[in-house]
Amino acid sequence: MKELLGEGIGQGPIRLKGINLEISSKCNLNCRHCFRRTYIGAHKDELMHPAVIENIMPELKLLHGIDLTGWGEPLLHPEFGKILKDIRRNFPGALTFTTNGILLDENVINHVLDSELDTICFSLDAADDESYRAVRGRYWSKIEAGMTELIRRKQQRGRGLPGIFAGFLLRRSRLQDLFKFGEKMTRLMLNGIILQQMTGVFGPADLDEVSYSAYYGERFDEQKFRQGIKDLKEELNYLQVIGPERIENQRQGGCGAFPLDHLFVKANGDVSPCCVLCYPVLLLNRKKELRPAQMLVLGNLRRQSLAEIWDGEAAVSWRNEMTDKGFTEVCADCIGLYIRRE
Repeated sequence: MKELLGEGIGQGPIRLKGINLEISSKCNLNCRHCFRRTYIGAHKDELMHPAVIENIMPELKLLHGIDLTGWGEPLLHPEFGKILKDIRRNFPGALTFTTNGILLDENVINHVLDSELDTICFSLDAADDESYRAVRGRYWSKIEAGMTELIRRKQQRGRGLPGIFAGFLLRRSRLQDLFKFGEKMTRLMLNGIILQQMTGVFGPADLDEVSYSAYYGERFDEQKFRQGIKDLKEELNYLQVIGPERIENQRQGGCGAFPLDHLFVKANGDVSPCCVLCYPVLLLNRKKELRPAQMLVLGNLRRQSLAEIWDGEAAVSWRNEMTDKGFTEVCADCIGLYIRRE
């Protein structure tokens, strides 16, 4: 099916190839490491209106990838199954989403399997109930049962899709749990794990948790850390291990978090170049000052098409500046500019 990937959207040299579609900005958790804790309002708890999705449906076939992931929990949208079905009917490319897994039940599993979803990632950061309670809450048993049933049903159908992954946020105080996490996900028969650097730092106290020395200039033995990651990948050679990103001391010539041919669609229909420029999140900048991120809204899908927004003056200007300089003024000194992916 992937040989049917579209040609992209737009008239210029860089065409739009993928979008994050935040179908829900609501969440049923309140994790201490989440961007959502740093702001109020700004359509923080909203469900995407069907009109937004209907408006762009004819354009979806031109894209390569759609990720139904934002700052909220996608399974909170009451029309999740219909959205998945409608998108897949019009879109043959890579379809993915990230979830905390709390609402994964038989109905959702049916929708996931019927839609031939490519990848589902569970945000876990833990390998058992005790460690999960320390970072996220009290739902470990429910989540584990849901994941187990999804994998059983997938095997029952004799299908390779979806690829099932689990995410682990790398915090210094939890690095000792990595092997246990990998071994647990192997026993659950997941396809792989995704190791993510803590790029959202919301105050000076959080600096003690980052597992990199660059950008903030924190004291951290990165060589020992990288060797540990290498050992982990060798030990878990039957499990796909993705990441972590490298944080460098110099800008890398573009954003390492969001590619230039990608857009983020907020639950209210606002469109931004990335997931940070659409909300007034408070982040610790490179000077260790707590500052709200600048916002950049390129358009709204209730009133415009993806093509109109992509070829609009604001979007073209932003891409030209990023292409010419490797960063934009609105990006300021965002850590995303210092990310080098492995």
